[in-house]
Amino acid sequence: MNASHRTLVTLGVVLLLLPTACGGAAGEEGSNSDEQLAALVAEVGPDWEVVTDYISRQGEWMRSRLGSLGSENDSASSAGGEASGPPDPERAAAAAIAILEEGGTHERSVDAAQFLTNQAAMTAKGDEYAYRGAKALLEYAPDFGAWGMTLSRMNMLRRFRDDGESARPATDRFFEELATEAEDPVLRAAGRYYLALGRMAAVNAGGLAEGERVARKEAALDAAEGLSAGVEDEALLFGMRMGAGTFADAEADLIRSIRHATVGSIVADLNGSRMDGAEEALSDYRGRVVLLDFWATWCKPCIAALPELRRLVEDLPADRFVLLAVSVDAELETAVEFMEKEPMPWVNWHVGMTSELTKVLDVSAFPTYILLDEQGRILARTSSLPDDFLALIEETVG
Repeated sequence: MNASHRTLVTLGVVLLLLPTACGGAAGEEGSNSDEQLAALVAEVGPDWEVVTDYISRQGEWMRSRLGSLGSENDSASSAGGEASGPPDPERAAAAAIAILEEGGTHERSVDAAQFLTNQAAMTAKGDEYAYRGAKALLEYAPDFGAWGMTLSRMNMLRRFRDDGESARPATDRFFEELATEAEDPVLRAAGRYYLALGRMAAVNAGGLAEGERVARKEAALDAAEGLSAGVEDEALLFGMRMGAGTFADAEADLIRSIRHATVGSIVADLNGSRMDGAEEALSDYRGRVVLLDFWATWCKPCIAALPELRRLVEDLPADRFVLLAVSVDAELETAVEFMEKEPMPWVNWHVGMTSELTKVLDVSAFPTYILLDEQGRILARTSSLPDDFLALIEETVG
């Protein structure tokens, strides 16, 4: 992934997701929000020009942000105060909803639904927008040609709280409905797939009693097992799990991940290559506590964590603890050159951007940390190094 592509991804996803992370109230405020939205839908009406105007202004804002990255004084390049921020999508979303409320007769029905599942989905109210858009597509355009990308995007925006419960319940509700109500068996299989992914994520929540974790794991397996029935040889929809060509392959991979990549499970015995090309297996490190660190040179949080990782390696006995860092950089030389400048005095593997290791262990975000005990049992998974996770490492090492 080159620098310009990474910049686009960062701005296009991270910056647009800021409202999602900060907004959205529950309870009474949620009810009031629904009433306000209904009033705005009635006020704006089915006006597609409102949507296209927002898309145009959003594109201009994105281009201005990209242009300001090289500026030494970002405030100077974005002068204008509040006008420099992203445009408010609420009126555009209201217009799109008004179009859908015409029952599929509006010539822009599919476009409006796509807007809600795409750009509007990345806002504070995006969960409900994505649900409305996806339901409209299922009703008005079941043969829609970009289902794979749409479902993948909705899944990418899912969030799970510390207790494993979904922060986007409407999106999860759509996957459940897709799995049971879609007439197309391929879409039903896709719904089961994403339903199982969400349930698998819930297994990894911290602080669960053993019985609750087992129950969640069984629920994930229940969704995954048999999902490909009748469509075993059908090619996966675009955007689903990389490396598996058919729904049968995806089902097998997903079941393996649920059984061997979730907290409480014994990790699958997978192989990797050290920087010198030597092949190793995870089982080679049984008998010691292992911290797996999936990282890349282009991942800023990964690099920011290096001082803490160095402290761990220095403080913990090598006969009881091993840090196994797994580089997902596209080229081995990139990681090697980086480590010449930034010491990483621990075991280092390189597996590239796609591998059996990342697929089975369900690693799609970086950094990802997975803590294993001496028997290879997964104790915790996280995307950062909070104090409680660091304490768990030290407690396990003893």
